[in-house]
Order: sequence, then C-alpha cells, then structure tokens
Amino acid sequence: MNNPWNGKAVLEAFWWNVDDATYKGDWYTYLAKLTPRLAALGFDGIWTPPPCKDTNAQYMGYTPLDYYDLGQKNQSFGVGTRFGTQDAFLRLVAVAHANGLEVYPDIVLDHCGGGAPDPSSPFKDPQHNYTLIQPLGFAGSGTGRWPRNWLDFHMNPVHWNGTGDWTASNGGPDFCYQGRCSDSGNANQNAASRQNARDWFTWFVRQTGVDGFRFDDVKGYPPEVVEDLLYNAMGDRREYFCVGEFVTSNSGDVDAWAQGTSDRSGTFDYPLRFELGNLVATNGYYDVGHLPAVQQQDRFKTVPFVNNHDNHDSQVGSYIDPQNPRTALAYAFAVAIDGSPQFYFPDLFTNWWASATAAGLATRPWVTNLLWCHQKLAFKSGSYLVRYQGSQQLLILERGGRAIIAINNDGSAWHSAWIATAFAPGTQLHDYSGSRPDDIWTNQDGWVDIAVPPLSYSVWGPAGITGGFSPSPRRTVQQFEMDDDLGDASAGSPGYGGKAVAGAFRSAGSIWPAPGSAVNLFVYSDTPQQVDVQVSLPGNPPVLAISGSSTPTVPFAASFNASREGFHLLQARLSDARAAAARLYVKVEYSGPATSELF
Repeated sequence: MNNPWNGKAVLEAFWWNVDDATYKGDWYTYLAKLTPRLAALGFDGIWTPPPCKDTNAQYMGYTPLDYYDLGQKNQSFGVGTRFGTQDAFLRLVAVAHANGLEVYPDIVLDHCGGGAPDPSSPFKDPQHNYTLIQPLGFAGSGTGRWPRNWLDFHMNPVHWNGTGDWTASNGGPDFCYQGRCSDSGNANQNAASRQNARDWFTWFVRQTGVDGFRFDDVKGYPPEVVEDLLYNAMGDRREYFCVGEFVTSNSGDVDAWAQGTSDRSGTFDYPLRFELGNLVATNGYYDVGHLPAVQQQDRFKTVPFVNNHDNHDSQVGSYIDPQNPRTALAYAFAVAIDGSPQFYFPDLFTNWWASATAAGLATRPWVTNLLWCHQKLAFKSGSYLVRYQGSQQLLILERGGRAIIAINNDGSAWHSAWIATAFAPGTQLHDYSGSRPDDIWTNQDGWVDIAVPPLSYSVWGPAGITGGFSPSPRRTVQQFEMDDDLGDASAGSPGYGGKAVAGAFRSAGSIWPAPGSAVNLFVYSDTPQQVDVQVSLPGNPPVLAISGSSTPTVPFAASFNASREGFHLLQARLSDARAAAARLYVKVEYSGPATSELF
C-alpha cells in the first residue's frame, strides 16, 4: 500500500458485548479467519478488544484484574478472556501479519478492578477500600506481577485529593500516576504505578508482537505516562499507529494531549465526530463548509471516525445509523482528511450480529468503496487541500494530485463548482464512487467542474485505476518470559510460566507457524546457563530437541521447519542438575499461516 505510516485505514474489529455462536468465547479465532478478507478489502490494521483478564473472564476487559493474564491463567471464572485464550490472541497476531495486516490492541490504564478489601486502607467505603489486588503467579496465589494496594490509587498520602479527570474514579479504582507515582526524582515518592505500568507494557509488546495501540480513557491520567510507556516499549520513534480516547468537543484539548505525549500518540478526533453527528441528524440543514474548521489541528497521528463501540452502546454520544444516506457523506469526509480513518465493524458488515462464517459476512457497498478509494488512490500521499466550501450544501476537498472528494448534502438538487486542482492540464478523471458514469478532464489551467448528485459523495481520480489489494506478508516476533511470578501452574491452565529448573521441562508458551515455514528461536537468560529446549505438537515427539549455552546478551539459537500446522509448545529446562532455578526469555521469529482450515 502507498499510504504513509500515519495515514492507515483501521477497522475496529469488535463491538460492545461482541459474541459469535460459531466461535463462542473465541472472537480471536473468528478474526483470524476473517483477516484474509480484511486485507483484501484494503485495511492496514485492526483494533482489537482489551486483551487482559477482566474481573470476570466474560467481561469486555475494561476493568482489568490481571495485566499479565492474556487468557492463560485459571482465574476470574475461566482461563480465556471473553475473546479467547492467549494462544488464540498470539495466533491472531501471526495470521494478521501473514496477511499484511497490523494489530492494535486496546490498552486500559486509567483504572482496574477485582480488588478485595484492603486492611491497610484508612477508607472503609467500597469505592476506596476494594483495592487489594494480588495476582496469581506460577508460584501460587498472590505471587503474580503488579500487586496493588490502596497506595497505588487515588486517594493516597502524597496525592491525597484533587479535582478533575486525573483523580476521578471511572469504572474501578483509579490509578495514581501523580504525586508519589511521578518520576520527579523525589526519594520520598514511590513511583510504583508508573514503574509497574512501564514494566508491564514493555513485557506485553515483546510477548505479543503487536504493532500499535489504542489507549482507553486517556483523560484519566497524565499524557506523559503514555509518552513514557511508548518510549520504553517502542524506542525513540513514532512510525507506528497509536491513538488515545480523549472525549471532548474542544479541539484544543485533544491537541494538548497529543503534544503531551510528544506526538507518540494521536487522539480520536472527537470534536469532528460530534459535528459529523450533527451533519447526519439535521437532515440537510447543516453547513458542510464548516467541517474543515472543526478538525483537530494536531493531525500528526489524528484518527477521524464516525462510529465506535462507545457511541454504538450510547456510552459516548449517539450512534450514527449507517443506513442513513448522510452517514456516507460523514464517512467520505472522515476518510478524505488528514489522519488514519477508523472504520467500525457494524458499519462495514450489514449482518454483523449474525452467527455467520467469516466468509458469510455481507459488506456495505459504499463503505468498501470509500475504503478502496482511500487506499487505491493513495489519498494520504497527496497534500490535504480544501478546494470549495462556499456553499452550505457542497464541500470539495483534494488530496493533491491524487483524488478529489466532494459531498452534496442537498436531498433534492445537484450542486457543482469549478475548482483549481493539482492535476496536470488535460488529465482524465473518473468518478470511482459510481455517482457519475461519465469521465471529465481538467482544462488548460488544471481546473475542473465538479458536479455531485443529490445526497451523494463523489471521488474523482486518474482514470484507469483498477484492482484489489494484496499486502506483503511479514513474519512475527514474540517473546515468552519464564519466571515464577508469570503464568499459572494450577489445574486447568496450560501451565505456562515458572523459572526454568533442572530435571523437568517447563512450558514457555505456544505458537502456530505456517506449514513449511522456518521457525527461529533465541533463548536468553539472566545469568549464564546451559539450556535444553524442545518444541512439540500435542501428543507428538519433539520437532526440535537441542541444547546450548545462554547468557543475558548472547542467546542460544536454534531453528527448525514446521512440517505441519498446529500449536507448537515451547519448553525449556536447565541442563546442569546442580543449577538453581533461572529466568529465561524464549524469543521466537516465525511466519503464521495466511489461511487455515484447522482452526
């Protein structure tokens, strides 16, 4: 695809209380089956639900209990999350990569849930007292990473009280990243929450191999927290998709937040979204020429959108009905402007609620048309230009020399205007929206007459552009850390985690490589160790069994070719019978299957 890294077309690949009878409790597998279609439609990436275990395994993940449980610990009434197991999530990432798609999980760091009464807390009311959280680890109950108590939340002795979103409880105990949790250098301040969030996020990125992120409810904590996490996990670069949910009608607020992250993250353009809602709701009485003035100004990583799971569920604003003809105009504008436009699953698929196979989902033609136009005409490789906004009903934009996008909000009459363009004189332009069958040409000065039918959009680009999409596949890198405070050794879990020991193999995790593909392993250790590694499919002898030496900087490396599909279990032990238990890092680089009939 020709779009730059900050001009991706993204699909929110779920809705509130998403479910599917075909893959009950395994939405990740459903998405893995769907990814070839999504890639063929032209998407760059998919936004997936929160991956961490909620206070109940069947909840949506927006009140996370255990950040290190991605669906591999037997707790909260299940091993998997509402969307599937850790194995299924890692397979989704690999399958998406094999189809040239990126994966952007939802990250919830403002608040958490599932706490027990904290005897050390001076508060006795439920809002502030249920703050004792001791996650499960391989070594047993309460041994997991990121334990919490009342000092990790608002209110605490250093950041006792306050007003505004940073201290407000919004769905569970509210993390404190200020005061004692800041990185001010004050030795009397405990930076527990900030450091724990940083450590978890770095672990999560390495474990999963995901490509970008959506941060939930970022009004609830300082933007420098997001900047900190992204810098530590992604390095000093910004060429990845990242967006924060900052709900406001004030464009200055979202601009300030994005700048507070050093532009490592953008925001959803909520001020524009509320205006697009007005466009659709006012039945032709909205001044479309006003739209460019209400966009977010910091558009380095902005994400324009029309619908998401929050407004669909009426939690934030109201849902814009995709069957309303003006919704297509709203989408056309959102797709045309700067940023990475976000599409919504129930807007793309007309039978989104049905228990259909991935191949049986029916798409909405005008949505797929706008996606095709955005990608095939490479909107984001051309400068964003407002060519005409002198009418309440007609708005014309250009992506310099790539496409002309126009919307007509009049329900009964055509509207037209002569505009200057960046196209060369005599360029033949075709309307790829299908609203007009005849081509037009720019005149000797590069001007053209754009006419749009009633209640329609049009997309004009150089004539003769055809074809679909076949993005380049890429390999996946995931790292499994073996330690006693990770994973779960209890009955019913897959038994991942635990330090490597002598005499018995322990399981790091599982991958699903494509048949015939090469798998490369690299094993690091905190201290120099001799390590035995084996990889096997369930019920089969190992496809790899090898030994070697490992250090913190020089790994033990091994490779094998996957002869068939299936979960390949990665296991390791220490070779020396006298060796003390040791932490290992099993890093795997492999190709997932683009399609499969085995899941």
